[in-house]
Amino acid sequence: MAEMIAVSLSEKLAAALSASAALELSSLFAIRSGIAAAARVVDLLRTFLRAADSRRGTDALAAAWINQVRDAAFEFEDVADEYSYLSGRGFVRGCANLGAWFALSRRLRRARERLRELLVAKEEYSILPDVASAATSSAVGGSAIVISRKVADAAHFLGKEDIVGFAAHRSLLMEWLTVDAEPRRTLIAVLGMGGVGKTTLATNVFKEVAASFYFDCSAWVPVSKNFTTEDLLRRVYKELQRDVYTGAPRNVEEMNYRSLVEALQGILSKKRYLVLLDDVWDALAWYEIRSAFVDNGTRSRIIITTRSQDVANLANSTRIILLKPLPEKEAWCLFCNTTFREMADRECPRHLEHWASKILDKCSGLPLAIVSVGNLLALKEKSEFAWKNVHDSLVWDGSTDHATGQVSSILNLSIDDLPYHLKSIYPEDFFVKRKILIRMWIAEGFVEEKNHATMEDVADDYLNQLAQRSLLQIVMKNEFGRAKRFQIHDLIRELILSRTAKEGHFVFSKCTPTFESNSNYRHLVIDRCTRSDLPAPKMVSLRSLHGFKTELDASLLSHFRLLTVLNLWYIPITKLPSSVTNLFNLRYLGIRSTLIKELPHELGRLHKLQTLDTKWSMVQRLPGSITKLKGLRHLILFRRDAADFRFMYPGKAVVLPNGMKNLTCLQTLKYIEADENTVRSLGSLKQMRSLELSGVHEGNLIHLASSISKMSHLLCLGIVSRDADVQLDLEPFSPPPLNLQKFTLSGRLIGGKLPSWFGHLSSLMQLQLHSSGLKEDSIGLLSSLPRLFDLSLVDAYEEKSLTFAAGVFPVLRNLRLEDLAYLAHLEFQKGSLLALEKLMLCRCSELIKIPQGIKNLMHLNNLELCDMPIELAEKVQESQESEGKHQDARHTTIVKVIHTHNGRLLEKKFNTNLCTLQGFKDGCRSI
Repeated sequence: MAEMIAVSLSEKLAAALSASAALELSSLFAIRSGIAAAARVVDLLRTFLRAADSRRGTDALAAAWINQVRDAAFEFEDVADEYSYLSGRGFVRGCANLGAWFALSRRLRRARERLRELLVAKEEYSILPDVASAATSSAVGGSAIVISRKVADAAHFLGKEDIVGFAAHRSLLMEWLTVDAEPRRTLIAVLGMGGVGKTTLATNVFKEVAASFYFDCSAWVPVSKNFTTEDLLRRVYKELQRDVYTGAPRNVEEMNYRSLVEALQGILSKKRYLVLLDDVWDALAWYEIRSAFVDNGTRSRIIITTRSQDVANLANSTRIILLKPLPEKEAWCLFCNTTFREMADRECPRHLEHWASKILDKCSGLPLAIVSVGNLLALKEKSEFAWKNVHDSLVWDGSTDHATGQVSSILNLSIDDLPYHLKSIYPEDFFVKRKILIRMWIAEGFVEEKNHATMEDVADDYLNQLAQRSLLQIVMKNEFGRAKRFQIHDLIRELILSRTAKEGHFVFSKCTPTFESNSNYRHLVIDRCTRSDLPAPKMVSLRSLHGFKTELDASLLSHFRLLTVLNLWYIPITKLPSSVTNLFNLRYLGIRSTLIKELPHELGRLHKLQTLDTKWSMVQRLPGSITKLKGLRHLILFRRDAADFRFMYPGKAVVLPNGMKNLTCLQTLKYIEADENTVRSLGSLKQMRSLELSGVHEGNLIHLASSISKMSHLLCLGIVSRDADVQLDLEPFSPPPLNLQKFTLSGRLIGGKLPSWFGHLSSLMQLQLHSSGLKEDSIGLLSSLPRLFDLSLVDAYEEKSLTFAAGVFPVLRNLRLEDLAYLAHLEFQKGSLLALEKLMLCRCSELIKIPQGIKNLMHLNNLELCDMPIELAEKVQESQESEGKHQDARHTTIVKVIHTHNGRLLEKKFNTNLCTLQGFKDGCRSI
């Protein structure tokens, strides 16, 4: 939490320094140089904050220091945002407000003095080490040592089946320990790069041999990089004492080097012993302790694991085992054994093989890396998106010891110490939408870009971590299996409220607010309040305002000039006040499900705006000035027709002004009218990832093909034709959007055929086709798509028969056939749709017989019949009633029958068996 404050502040300070407006004034008052100095200190503070935050629960002094640093950080944030606010007003207006610049200069000076005092206090009270030692400890010692020791200790509890790829080395080591007749004390070295499995191999063999009583006594001792000779000897002594009672002195902690050596010689003088010295970095360690290990001709053995060739050379060249990274086959075996250890077959599902292979490639065959990332993936959802996020987060360290950097990077993922912030708090019974929360986090500066991943991808990973920690509950998933909506558990929410109250947040629910004068609250949630309940606090430091179902006075917004996030839901106001355009720091503006009809004409003044979300508002057009918002990343538009919150549909797309080509940062654009100017402008939006268009027709289709071909990052595409008379020809899309994961098409295709490039959409996971007039050969074009698991055909197929042959749609899980007016025969041949879990048949008026071969859908869990012919419903009902007569039924399917009668939905739900559903005489005896 503390580090995230610094992350946000660093971003704010950097943005302030990049502002060019009012440069002369800020230089005059030394504000710019002061902010630059503060930015340098904050970057250093991030190291301290990470360490201190980990000690807050056990170190009251560190906790108090962190709280004061947080307050100082908030003060710097205020200065940075105030600077941006004054700069945004321009030079002329800035000159007219010299008093504000003087006040800001004084405020910055006080904040810097306060920060210096805190740094002095840190040294005076020894709260944390200095910068150099802190950085060194973080990178080389501290956590790295703890992690390596945990890994080493865990090796004691691995079975033979967990040791993959070392069979020959294991046999050789066993031979040297138990078969080799050499009477002298012998050193054996296990050499290899960090993470290659030295400790795992040596410890596993040591444990087995020590338990066999082949040796009289044994000791397993970690050495590590920072050892002292006396401490190392004490640990060897204590380990040996566990096996041997010699009457040796018990005051081992007080013994010096000479006494320790003599005591060990006394224990080992007449015994065959086995000692494992794990992780020896320096040959000096052996030279300083070797006198303690007497060479008494009893075939004693000492194993040393090391990553240093110099240390390995202490052993005879014929007694050195060199471990190398695992080859591909063994690496895959270890990966599957770790990641899918709870599965009986321990095999990787087919849909994850692509990302599993890419992740495994990054592990470079290092067993420790493979096990670490495997443990991490075992906690993740078994979805491609979740695994892609893990893949994109694997960043190798640039340290000199490359192997250590690799292993350290992966272990950092396993530790799961990603910074996150819990400022976006929602009411108890309000669902949190994943995409909205992600965009808010980015707007508030809580997310840093990593590698080639977007901030949205990084934030999504943060959110997944919160869910893994049970801070958020997943209540709904989208078509890709990713979390779509979250809900905060009541008890968790109370904990969050307690924490945020201490950190300058303020959240209240159901209108019991109390405000202190001149309060420094940063975040405010107003939930279901009437106007009479609300005071008009002057909170100049407020950064986010969330309003839900509240009679909000729009004039209240002018009080919060440093606001970053403004999010209004179900607010019954019809106009957004023009004063909103003075919120120069605003990055997120959401007016979902409001009655707002018009946005201010000067909206373009909000140069920092990243997200504009007007979905289900009544906004019909956008002001022309929106084309000035060059940092806009997400533009979501869809207007409601009726001023009644109970009804949303039907909604309509929104018309865009000319000049949208300037918004080159746009990643999301929906739902918009596709006029010619808009379609031409799309070619400049090369960062687009999600695009939804309405009103497409033959006249602008050629320009649309050209524009979309330039969107190399496009993942989701929706095209809705202007009317039923439009004939869509998608064949000219060149190059086609081959990275699509979701495609929605509403409109008639020329000749009832999908374009040939559809067969190459290897990443496509969801496809919805409406009113397309398809023929059966187009279904064949889709049948081999390797990742398509959700297919909807709505009034999109005009043949009388539809047959799914063996081997088609190998991973399809959901199939929806709706409003297929001509469909009279539906058949599922054996070996088709092997993964299908849900089948929905809706308003197919000619389909009066139970689909032939439905018994072949052995994984079908849900069958939904919505407004289907009464004959079909009756046959399904009859099969369910007769099911008890046949005891060879194997698979139960939930059947839901839905009918619409006089505007009411009548639903019947029951369980049946696929065999009895097909009919007992239809071959089920052979199962």
